[in-house]
Amino acid sequence: MASLVIPSAVQVRLHWTLNGVDCFNVLGGSVAGGFAASQAIANTIGAAILGRFTSSGLAALCATTTSLISVGLRDIRTANQPEFVSVAAAVPGTGAGNPLPNQLAAVVTLRTALAGRSFRGRAYFSGFIVAENTAAGAIVAALNTALVTFVTNIQTDLAASAVTLAVLSRPFPGRTTPPVLPARAGVATPVTGIIARDTKWDTQRRRKQ
Repeated sequence: MASLVIPSAVQVRLHWTLNGVDCFNVLGGSVAGGFAASQAIANTIGAAILGRFTSSGLAALCATTTSLISVGLRDIRTANQPEFVSVAAAVPGTGAGNPLPNQLAAVVTLRTALAGRSFRGRAYFSGFIVAENTAAGAIVAALNTALVTFVTNIQTDLAASAVTLAVLSRPFPGRTTPPVLPARAGVATPVTGIIARDTKWDTQRRRKQ
């Protein structure tokens, strides 16, 4: 598979372990032409985001078997660039109680100023304690609040390192057979809204990489 290339874009990867299983959230970012990804920037972003896991209140809602391990930064403006991974110590969850199943996820929606599926993003988070599931089988409202705070804080921390949180739309090579579709370049569209749309649990089975 060809390496993903999107003009003005980087990927920011949050590495978690959930009950011993490695899982990742991959977020997009847009950068200016003079930006150069480096170990120093990855360390700065990583230390900030690892700290936000606790300060947002999210760590207290996650099981002790959940840990935010590191944050990776990869420049995808050109192909096959290395990932710089933060070196700060992992931060575990501090919630009391058994963990919910790994595949059970709460979702945060990332909106941009543009309409259409390719201009909206979704981030799936897991690893919570059973107390975050109501008697009716719904997400406790405080969990959604903490998740939105966490992702909003990530947006702030990325901006401090000249990275704008963005939704990445993949390039499309076009199609010449009916229905004929034109080629389009990939694009990084800045995020303008971060919301938890409802209290319904979702599932994410493709979290292990």
